[in-house]
Amino acid sequence: MIKKVLLALFGLCTAGPLSAQCSLALASDSLEACIGDTIFLSASGSNSYQWSHDATLNCDTCASPYIILTDTSQYVVVQGSSQVTQMATNGNFSSGNSGFLTNYTYNATSIWNAGTYAVGPNPNSVHPNFSSWGDHTTGTGNYMLVNGATGTNKILWRQTRAFPPGAQVTMRWWALSFVSPAGQLQLKLSGTNVGAAAFTPSTTGTWQQTTRTFTAPASGTAILNLITLAGPNSGNDFGLDDISFTYECQAYDTVWISPKSEAQILLDSTTIFGCDSVCFELENGLDTTGLLNYQWVLSDGTVDSSSTFSHCLSDSGDYYGYLLTTSIKGCTDSVVLPNIRVGHTRKLDSLVIANDGSVFSGAVQVLNSNEVIGLGAHFEAVPSQGLDSIFISAGSQGWNDGNITGNQLASGWSPVVLDQEPQTVCAYLFTSEGCVDSICQQIAFFPTVEVPNVFTPNSDGVNDELVIQTTSTDRIKTTIYSRWGTKVFESSILGDHWDGRFEGRPVAPGVYFLTVEVANPYAPSPITTTATVHLLR
Repeated sequence: MIKKVLLALFGLCTAGPLSAQCSLALASDSLEACIGDTIFLSASGSNSYQWSHDATLNCDTCASPYIILTDTSQYVVVQGSSQVTQMATNGNFSSGNSGFLTNYTYNATSIWNAGTYAVGPNPNSVHPNFSSWGDHTTGTGNYMLVNGATGTNKILWRQTRAFPPGAQVTMRWWALSFVSPAGQLQLKLSGTNVGAAAFTPSTTGTWQQTTRTFTAPASGTAILNLITLAGPNSGNDFGLDDISFTYECQAYDTVWISPKSEAQILLDSTTIFGCDSVCFELENGLDTTGLLNYQWVLSDGTVDSSSTFSHCLSDSGDYYGYLLTTSIKGCTDSVVLPNIRVGHTRKLDSLVIANDGSVFSGAVQVLNSNEVIGLGAHFEAVPSQGLDSIFISAGSQGWNDGNITGNQLASGWSPVVLDQEPQTVCAYLFTSEGCVDSICQQIAFFPTVEVPNVFTPNSDGVNDELVIQTTSTDRIKTTIYSRWGTKVFESSILGDHWDGRFEGRPVAPGVYFLTVEVANPYAPSPITTTATVHLLR
C-alpha cells in the first residue's frame, strides 16, 4: 500500500522584515504512516534543497523526494537555500522621505544650499542649475536629490537591516551626477568601511550602479551608512535610487515520521501433519491490541475472519495459505500459514502365516484359530493398496523387505524362531507421506510328539525300549494295543517307556498300535497322536 503524504515545509530563516524571503514551514512536525508505506515529501520556498536523514530517500536534493518507512522512527531534515534580492526599506524612494536616517537637511522645495536633499522626480524642480532627469526605475518616479555637503564623512543615508547571520550580502545602489566633477560615497558597516569609496558617474545625466559585498554580523543585525566624502566645490551633487541587497538565505526544519500501530503477526506452528484427517487451530501469537480484522485464506477455498482459525481437512494432499490482518489505523500485515499435509493410510487386510515345515520340525498354533502350521514359518502381509515400505516383527526380531510389487510381497520372510511362550507377529505398513497401519496375530507352539516306528527289546542294550519324544513338559499318557485290541501298556508318567512286555512276559513280535496324549497349555482338551510301531526280536 502506497500513501502519499504531502508536506509543505515552511520555517523562519530570520526575524523581521526578511522573514518572508527565507522561510520553511511544516504542516505538521510529525506524522504517522504504516510500515512499508511510501511517503512523499514536498518542500517549497527555496531555490535549492538539501535533505539529511536516518532513512533512505530517493533523492537528497529534490524538492519532492519520497521515503519508505521502516520499523523504526525516522526523522528528515531539510535545508533550503535561496538567492534573495531585496529592496532596502523605501529603497526606490517611492514612499518619499521615509524609511531611512540622514544627517542631511531635508527641503522639499529647494536644495540650493549644500548639505540639503529632497525626494522627488526632477532635480530641476528643486535647484534651477540642475537639469531635468528622471529616476532610475521608471524615469518618472521619485529618487533622492542631493546637494552634497561641504564637509566629509557626513551620513547621507542610514538603515538598520536584519540578515541571516554570517550571510554574504551584496549591496547595490544607483547614482546619477547632476554636475561634474563626480562626488564620492563610502559604505560603512557598523562604522567599518566596506570596500573603497565609490565615485558618482563622471558624466552627468547617466545612471551608474555600485556594488559592495560584506558579511552579515553574527547577530544578523547590520547598521549601514552611505557617507559623502567630497569637500567643497567638488561637484558632490547627485541623485540616489534603487538601493537593494542580495544574499544567500538558508533555512532548516525537521519532520518526524513514526509508524502507526501495526498489524503484526506471529504464528508458532511451522508444520501441521495428520493421517487421513487433521484438525488444527491457529492464532496470532503477538499482541492483538489495535487489530481491526483478520482474514485467513486456505488453498482449499476456505476464508475465515475469526481471530482464531479452527479447521479440519480430510482429503489427502498439501495445503497452503496466508493470514492478512488490518489494524485500526489501516495498516496491514500478512504471513504465510504453516505447511499443512494430510497423508493417506494404506490399510492392511490380513497377515498370512504360511507353512514352512522343511526348515524346522514341530508345529505352531495360531491362537483363536484351528490352523496349525510348521515351526519354520514365514509371513506375508496382504494390503488393500500398494505398499511403500513394510516391517514385520516377531518378538524381538524384525525384517524389512523393499521388494514390493503391486499388492503383494515379492518374497516370503525369513523364518521366525519362536520360543515356547506365545508370540505376537505384527506387520507395519509405512507410506511415503509418513502414515502407518499395522496388523498383528498372536501365535504359540503346538506341543509335538515323535514316535519311533520300530524298536528291538532283546536285552542287547540298544533300542530295548520304546522311547516317545515330545516338546510337552506337562502331562503325557501313552496307551499301546496289540493287533487284536489287547491293551499291553499304559502309563501317564513322563519318562516311563514300554520294554516289550505284558504282565511280565515278552510279547510276540509284530505290529502294535499306540495313542499318545499330551497336555495343551492353550486349550482344555489334550493333543492326541496315533502311530504304529514294529516290535522286532
